[in-house]
Amino acid sequence: MINVRKDIWVNSYPIFLWLALEPIVGLIDSKIASVVNLETLSAIGIGETIYFVFIWVFIFLAYGTTPLVSSLNTKNEINKLNYFIKFGRNISILLGLGSFLILYLSSGYLISTFQPTESIKLLSSDYLIYRCIGLPFYLVNMHSTAVLRGLKYAKITFYSALIVSISNIVFSLFFGLFLGLGAGGIGFASSLAFFCASIYSTIILKKQLNHFSPHQENIDKSSLRKKFFSVGIYILIRSLFLTIFMAYLRNRASLMSMEEIALQHILLQLWSVGYIFVDAIAIASQTLIAELISKKEKYQKSILQKELISVTTVISIFLAITTFSFLKYFIEIFSGNNFDLYFDLELRALVALSLFIGCYAFLWDGVLLGLDRSKQFSFLTVFSSIAGFIVCAYLLRTQNTISTLWIGLNVSLVFRSLLGYLYQK
Repeated sequence: MINVRKDIWVNSYPIFLWLALEPIVGLIDSKIASVVNLETLSAIGIGETIYFVFIWVFIFLAYGTTPLVSSLNTKNEINKLNYFIKFGRNISILLGLGSFLILYLSSGYLISTFQPTESIKLLSSDYLIYRCIGLPFYLVNMHSTAVLRGLKYAKITFYSALIVSISNIVFSLFFGLFLGLGAGGIGFASSLAFFCASIYSTIILKKQLNHFSPHQENIDKSSLRKKFFSVGIYILIRSLFLTIFMAYLRNRASLMSMEEIALQHILLQLWSVGYIFVDAIAIASQTLIAELISKKEKYQKSILQKELISVTTVISIFLAITTFSFLKYFIEIFSGNNFDLYFDLELRALVALSLFIGCYAFLWDGVLLGLDRSKQFSFLTVFSSIAGFIVCAYLLRTQNTISTLWIGLNVSLVFRSLLGYLYQK
């Protein structure tokens, strides 16, 4: 049991630090934007929503890669491993370039769906285009660190994130404030940061692969490509529904008022900081479960399963209590505004509840991918997103408030938690 806990910790803490840095840097960007003016903060809220729709769509480059790399490494199938990694890296580059082109051509239309004022629309466009320059580097870095996690070099994920974070903050201050480029400067800072990180993670990955000696086993390239795309398609479908649902929640907030989209932006950033505690466990579980299954051992009723559930329960209770007690203070720190007109006890309780329920939903995501049940992983998110959307759309007809958006999110998380638990059996 002690060794299992150690394995969970060793593989989780670098991922936690990585996940913690991204939303924290996002909050710092928001703080820098708020120093410029509230319009810039609202513009970044819109631009980030569109940007992360594309990023989440390609999350399969990370989530689908890690467990398969772990499995191939455990089985010592080195030639297959090398081919799979090279193929995934090439796909990452192509997807990054294609995504940049699509966003560059469609940014005006996508931003207009939020019905911003003309000034906010221009600021959002500047931010989005300059940030999208870094999409190829973002995806290459995502793929490289996912491979390294599968090889049990989880620390590189943190080091890469540290490079991104420090670079992003320095560049944001320089371009956004010092040079006075505002939203566009903050977006360009992110692109430069991921350029630096992608170079680092790629160099480290190549060094690690040089340690492997080529074997004589045959490579069924078509089978590996099929596996990559079959897992990828399921995760892609899942990501599409999830990101559209999350974008819908931001979009509906933007139709309320400029203050409410700013509040929703801050709340979702803080929410992201909250769920990284268990998301790190979930991502680490992919490697540990895939390794366990590759050794012909069962996950159900194993020590690993019991430890994962135990750790998640402690985290979920801690997050719910902390959020309920201190959310108002967190909002004031990172936004410079208390939003008293929109922030009440009901909203505070709903955000806290979403973290309590969400912890199990996020854990089951990692477990299902580790068990190679990407189809079930995809279906439960599609179903839960639709359920959350229906409830949210119905309630918004009579209760057009931020709280209604969080009710819809909670409904979605309840379905994800229940289905995720059932699909493990």
